[in-house]
Amino acid sequence: MAPKKALCIVYEGGEIGSSLQCTWRGMVKMKKRFGSVLVVAALVLTVCGCASYGYVRSQMVYGNRITVQNLVKAWQDYTIYFTGHGRGHPSAVLFKPKDDDRVIIADRWWKVENHEILTDLVDSIQRQLPIAYYYPRLLELLGPDNHRYGYVFTSWDHVVAKLIDDRTMVVYDLPLPPYLAIDGGDGPRERRPR
Repeated sequence: MAPKKALCIVYEGGEIGSSLQCTWRGMVKMKKRFGSVLVVAALVLTVCGCASYGYVRSQMVYGNRITVQNLVKAWQDYTIYFTGHGRGHPSAVLFKPKDDDRVIIADRWWKVENHEILTDLVDSIQRQLPIAYYYPRLLELLGPDNHRYGYVFTSWDHVVAKLIDDRTMVVYDLPLPPYLAIDGGDGPRERRPR
């Protein structure tokens, strides 16, 4: 018994064809529409999504003369926070200039009010052994208009920061330093001072 051919009317050409021909033409049209909708959606998400996040850039790459030692020396000019697995295992130290009228919200960060604690935190991050491309570095925290919100000293290569408005940035915590997050902390991953 031979399969029956169903007929459908194709209004564009005024032809009558088999269901296979109609299905093929319909699929091509549907793929074109879906592709164009997908491209438009991707553009909208790219423009809207990326515009509200801050970013970091390495001090070493851009040749700025600020070092973490300079920041520690002038610590009273900054509001300082740290995050991590407590004071013994910091993952980052955040330096926000006091003379800047922009606001950094650091909810899961602890405020540092003592120079001795600050030097301990910085020394602990500097002693962390490099794992792959995670090594201690000073990053500049920038908004989309390239305004510097502050500095972050960390072994991570990223910081997640989101702009609330044109003067306020939320900086999310980095809960574990790389040697605990990647390695699981089963071995000694810090250089001890000599």
